[in-house]
Amino acid sequence: MTSLKQCQLLRDSLAHIGKKIIFQSRVKEEPAYYCNECELEVFNILFVTSENSSRKSYIVHCEDCARQRSPSLPNVVILEQYKMEDLMQVYDHLTLAPQSGSSR
Repeated sequence: MTSLKQCQLLRDSLAHIGKKIIFQSRVKEEPAYYCNECELEVFNILFVTSENSSRKSYIVHCEDCARQRSPSLPNVVILEQYKMEDLMQVYDHLTLAPQSGSSR
């Protein structure tokens, strides 16, 4: 639930400053992304900069590192990998597997 809340707060914050969020769905078996600066795993909302536009190499940042580089996030593309509705549906349908062989 905390991750859902964080995603929604971040979306709202970005909308408030006029940043457009571009949906780019994850591909099956796509590896997790980590911030290029602090190596924190970045979930769902990626802050992407271009290292060299002619070579088309892109760098992923977490929100904190992206804002440290430039608070108003110019030249940062914001990608969303999951729709909020899809994340909420997964959360709503989540069931924990029963413990097996538990002996106390």
